[in-house]
Amino acid sequence: MKTEVSRRSFLQLVGGVGASFMLGGFATLACADESASAQDPFAPNVFLKIDPDGVCTVSITRSDMGQGVRTTLAMLVAEELDADWSMVKVTQAPGDRATYGGMGTGGSSSVRGTNQQLRRVGASARAMLVAAAAKQWGVEPSACRTEAGKVLGPSGQSLGYGALTTAAKAIPIPTDVKLKERSEYKIIGKPQNRLDNLDVVTGKAVYGADVRREGMLYAVCLRPSVFGSKSETIDDAKARAVPGVVDVFAISSGVAVVASNTWAALKGREALEVKWTEGPKHSTASLREALKAAAKDHNAMPGGAKRVTANYELPYLAHATMETLNAVADVRDDRVEVWTGSQSPDSAQNNVARATGLTADKVEIHNLLLGGGFGRKFSNEWIGEAVEISKRMKKPVQLLWSRECDIQHDLYRPMSEHVLSATLDAEGKPLGFSHQYLQAPGRGSGDYGTNTYLPYEVPSAGLRSAGVPSSVPTGAWRSVEHSQIIVANECFIDELAHAAGKDPFEFRKSILKNERLLKVLISAAEKGQWGKTLPKGSGQGIACFEGYGSRIAHVVEVTVKDDTIKVDRMVAVVDAGTTINPRGVEAQIQGGFMDGIATALYAEINIDGGAVEESNWSDYGWTRMSDTPKMEIFIEDSGGAFGGMGEVGYPSVPAAIANAVFAATGKQVRKFPIRLSELV
Repeated sequence: MKTEVSRRSFLQLVGGVGASFMLGGFATLACADESASAQDPFAPNVFLKIDPDGVCTVSITRSDMGQGVRTTLAMLVAEELDADWSMVKVTQAPGDRATYGGMGTGGSSSVRGTNQQLRRVGASARAMLVAAAAKQWGVEPSACRTEAGKVLGPSGQSLGYGALTTAAKAIPIPTDVKLKERSEYKIIGKPQNRLDNLDVVTGKAVYGADVRREGMLYAVCLRPSVFGSKSETIDDAKARAVPGVVDVFAISSGVAVVASNTWAALKGREALEVKWTEGPKHSTASLREALKAAAKDHNAMPGGAKRVTANYELPYLAHATMETLNAVADVRDDRVEVWTGSQSPDSAQNNVARATGLTADKVEIHNLLLGGGFGRKFSNEWIGEAVEISKRMKKPVQLLWSRECDIQHDLYRPMSEHVLSATLDAEGKPLGFSHQYLQAPGRGSGDYGTNTYLPYEVPSAGLRSAGVPSSVPTGAWRSVEHSQIIVANECFIDELAHAAGKDPFEFRKSILKNERLLKVLISAAEKGQWGKTLPKGSGQGIACFEGYGSRIAHVVEVTVKDDTIKVDRMVAVVDAGTTINPRGVEAQIQGGFMDGIATALYAEINIDGGAVEESNWSDYGWTRMSDTPKMEIFIEDSGGAFGGMGEVGYPSVPAAIANAVFAATGKQVRKFPIRLSELV
């Protein structure tokens, strides 16, 4: 990670309202993301406002989609500020690249990419408050200290931050500040509830669907079921006859129905009769065959006592966020306002500006809480639809996607095929390892480099990717390519262990040289009671993952009975370097595990005749409350750099479950979701 910024340009003192004291930070940061999706260089601009009543408000430039990033980032500022945590509030920054720089939220990059800037903002504000108090008391700043929102003087003097706001504005901006040592932390590392928890559970929190504007209309869109199709003829007579329907017209993605209420819009959509052009008739079966035909072992492997090969199949997956896509757009001749929840509000601002012919400063994106994101809410195409409809209606319009629309018109995690091979010597030690990763639709091909996704000390021929084109739209999904590559790798490591006649944990331990990952693997095995005696039909599985600046290992117990797989227990040990909010880390590991159960046992998107077969929770299987196992999460804080967490809890879960199924049945999992009839 490389930062290019002068301290003077980083810290800017700006005027506040009344006697408020505001501190902003601006920096240009180039960060190499560990995820596959290349990300633009981002320049976070973070504002801290301290009001005369002592309330500290932190403006957050990253999107909160349930991961609690607003609380986590505020903790970084509050720590260096020595704020009274009970007096800290957050506000969401609007989508505005010119002011805030890149605002994309994904790849577990929020903390990793902004912690230095945020801490410096807090530390600089604290230094200015101390200088202001010292000047009033006629003492040296070095004789003062801070604690819980107060400056304390050498003779017992005390001034709250709120009382110093006016004086602090006159203090020169520090040219250098010293950040706290780990031993000085009072807020970082302490479990904290999310700052907006109460608003969320009481319904005060605002999501896109909550927004109401004067004169607002409601819209839904009928989209072609077959990807790549367009509307050819539209018979809207019956739709227009539905009470409340205001207008029906074609837009770039389908046919919009606008009404005075959502129910009327939905009923109008049901009454539409549209003839679509023919689109490509891809199917899951045809695409899988194409992947298998393209799959080849490209790499010459060294000779050895035993060669092991395996192919793994992973399906398309929908994001199925709890909150479906929605946006309110108000397009005027000279300005546009949008209310939505986006993972890239700054990109949304630029997209809307291009679509309307306005300059970006005439577009205001109110970014709200997101009811889940997982990569789906990066694309912003639903915002474009809302803008297109509002522009025509010349009124504010709320566009809503139904659950069926959300599942059948997603940007899916690609279907993939994985070809793995390895050679073992006479003692069971790996001599070579190869992994070919094929997707549909493909993103091209390339060599990702030796051992890029393999933390083990194994001579590797590298990871190669290739693709098979299709009309199925795809995009980033939780943990991006790790959600597939790590699953295949960790299943195959188990297969190598069994081929070598070794215990899967001991085999991993013998070839794992990354000290931090090895430590959490050993800890997970100990805490998960690896190797304990289980009833017949039950088994343990183990898997681990290193990425996004963090390390994690899972031990899972399952029971296989009457053609049903039940996950009974999960033990996870995670090392995220320096943990900011342990309560947030625990929640992310729980959420990642529940997603892992879903994708290991239930979830898949199937294509037939160019269209998605699944349409709702009734046929797109996901984890239910009854599926929740006993979960034990242990945080082993190594004190290293701040690591990411949102993506980290998922990749090793499906593999650990699959490995546990093998332990319980003696049969290998080669295809997901796991069906006992398909074990080999």
